[in-house]
Amino acid sequence: MAVTNLLSIQQNMIRYGMAIYVTLGIIGNICNCIIFTKSTYRRTSSSTYFLSLSIISIIYLIWSTFPLFYTLDHQDLQTQSLFYCKARLYVGHCLGQCMRYIVVFACIDRYFITRVNVHIRSLSSVQMAMKIVYIIIVVYFIISIHIPILMDIRGGVCGMFDLYKLIYAIYQITLAGILPPLLMIIFSALTIRSLQYRHGTQRRAKQRDRYLLRMVIAEVMVNVFTSVPYSANLVYGAAIYYVVGESSARLEIETFITFITQFLIYLIAVAPFYLFILTAKPFRNEFINLLFKFWNRYIGRHVRIIPLNE
Repeated sequence: MAVTNLLSIQQNMIRYGMAIYVTLGIIGNICNCIIFTKSTYRRTSSSTYFLSLSIISIIYLIWSTFPLFYTLDHQDLQTQSLFYCKARLYVGHCLGQCMRYIVVFACIDRYFITRVNVHIRSLSSVQMAMKIVYIIIVVYFIISIHIPILMDIRGGVCGMFDLYKLIYAIYQITLAGILPPLLMIIFSALTIRSLQYRHGTQRRAKQRDRYLLRMVIAEVMVNVFTSVPYSANLVYGAAIYYVVGESSARLEIETFITFITQFLIYLIAVAPFYLFILTAKPFRNEFINLLFKFWNRYIGRHVRIIPLNE
């Protein structure tokens, strides 16, 4: 029996808050896919990375959140099937890591574009971007194979146990909480510095620098904001794993905090479209043009404006 109302709050957050959250994420990523497949964008390597990010984000949101909606009115399948217990976290984890490292390589790609050296600049191409995305996906599904091997169901709980819980926490905070944001900061700073060096005081170059800086700061902030709390919670959970005699209220609080940190993780898949809209004027203009075209083609011609004298 629950001793706090946190479980009820969590269920309401899933039923209403997460439903809006996921809907916005899927709609935003579909818009990204439409814009980044337009002829003006698909010839650039950066667009290939962002298109891949959007596609994986849609899959990640569906794979990770739809089971949460199911458990609101049904029994949790993770506690009934060991195969599903392993597969759900394994696939969700791999997709989440792929999203982070696609953004990392998009930052590296921007740095390559600004280099004077022709050989380095040639590494920035659509073909190379596609190869890197494929490599990221394959490598992470191989690296993360320890998850389905070592996960288990104990006491009606699907998760990590014993020493593996601590090992997974260290693995997660290193490869998700520290390394991706650090690499983004390093290569984005190098890119901005390189742009300033090449273009000097040109007004247009400074404008591009501002847009790039805004996008980079937004991306890094989202990754840090979502990954660090989740990883820190994993470390905390591993550190108190052998603590016995915890009260029911404390267990419910810890479970709720774990849910909140996981809730924040989904922001990585929800935020990209809205970050691009807020930080990049060219992308925002492209989206507005897309809305006008959609209105004129599918809605505007069916709307009859009634004159005032009728």
